[in-house]
Amino acid sequence: MKIKPAQYNPGDRVTERPISRPSLGRPNQLKAIQGGRTGTVLELTTKLNKRKTKEKFLVIQWDHLQQPSEHAQMRICHLADHKELQERACHVIG
Repeated sequence: MKIKPAQYNPGDRVTERPISRPSLGRPNQLKAIQGGRTGTVLELTTKLNKRKTKEKFLVIQWDHLQQPSEHAQMRICHLADHKELQERACHVIG
């Protein structure tokens, strides 16, 4: 069995993954909301979810906060990939 390399390593610069939300200005339209926080990965952890399977979490030191916080890995992206992911989210929306 091959072990996949870690997607994130301690010291990586990350930001929140862009998400789509309904726009309040125009009905039936979505817009990509960019993640406003950037930070540095301090450590990788795993937790058991309610189905008793392991889920990957990152402990991140956000630039504007004094204490680190824990976030699900799927909600985070590398800082260098953020612009591309945001454009892709806008194209999916239409």
